[in-house]
Amino acid sequence: MSPNYERAAEELPFVPGQIIQVFGDKDVDGFYHGESGGLSGYVPSNMVAEIPVEDEYLKHLLMQQGFIPTTPKLDSAVYLSDTVSVPDDVSVRRMIALFDYDPWESSPNMDSEAEMGFRCGDIIYVLGDMDQDGFYYGDLHGRRGLVPSNFLQPTALGNYQPCELVHLFPSL
Repeated sequence: MSPNYERAAEELPFVPGQIIQVFGDKDVDGFYHGESGGLSGYVPSNMVAEIPVEDEYLKHLLMQQGFIPTTPKLDSAVYLSDTVSVPDDVSVRRMIALFDYDPWESSPNMDSEAEMGFRCGDIIYVLGDMDQDGFYYGDLHGRRGLVPSNFLQPTALGNYQPCELVHLFPSL
């Protein structure tokens, strides 16, 4: 809710993690003019942060879904489940989900209970190689299960860990 009641109707409502396309520079009152979800209005500059995304395809996906995948704030920088260790000889890769996946609705397998659901934009740690059915074994915030390889893409977020994104953009 805006502290300026007279101009509140001109402000763009948004929630943490929502992507807002900003046009022009900040005005003298500290507001940008922005657009998100088909709405436009003023956005307080102290409540937003620029998100540098160099990969055009990832930028397109983020703009299309309209939000930044957020992760719960944890005390540890380790997002792989510490309840089950990962052997030293297993490769671990960070991948981003391109689509929502609900194994109960979309799985081609009879044993879908071994699979893990996820949302578009989730960062999934893939443990090891793809199996003969085209599935990886993945870790998402401590949950583990099989995930379809055709729903994932290697991340283009450089060397950042998911928790570092929250620290880079604390206003989200």
